Amino acid sequence: MTTKTRIFLIVGVPGSGKDVLIQAVNDMGVLHARIVPKHTSRERQSDDGNEMICSDDNDYDLAGCDITYENYENKYGIKSFDIWNNINDEVAQVIVVSNIRAINKLLAMFGSVIKIVFIHSSLNVEEYHKEQIVLGNSTEYIENRISQYDKAINMFLKNYNYFDHVLIFESSQEDLFDQIFRLLNYYEGVEL
Repeated sequence: MTTKTRIFLIVGVPGSGKDVLIQAVNDMGVLHARIVPKHTSRERQSDDGNEMICSDDNDYDLAGCDITYENYENKYGIKSFDIWNNINDEVAQVIVVSNIRAINKLLAMFGSVIKIVFIHSSLNVEEYHKEQIVLGNSTEYIENRISQYDKAINMFLKNYNYFDHVLIFESSQEDLFDQIFRLLNYYEGVEL
């Protein structure tokens, strides 16, 4: 397959900037990239965006997903059919996924069009906890994420050879926006 389209898998600890990155991609518009939605068995939280289709949403269809995995004691699913359709449209796609089994399934399906990106932030677990309380997320949701807070960083450290890029998110959303824009812009001109 010859294509300029890439699928960017975004990995990071809770609060690392994944939601900010999704906002940046949405702000750029669907001509540059699309967010691949995930279905999840948990209920919607206040900071969920368009990348989540939760169990209390009308279009929830975890059973219809062919890539499924568990994270933070919840089930998640992705429909590869939707990804294939977007590849045919030659638009980059962004999937937030911090589960090595799901990443391996996506790599097996899509091969060299996958680029894995780790987002690093200096936010610690205490700061994340305070942030989530302010957002009004449920105690169960917060506790599940805190109990496995280092899961994504440990996956990165054990599998660093999988990763193609690292983005740094400190405090400036504009800086992260700039990093993802430059990354997408670079790959728009590189054909496989």
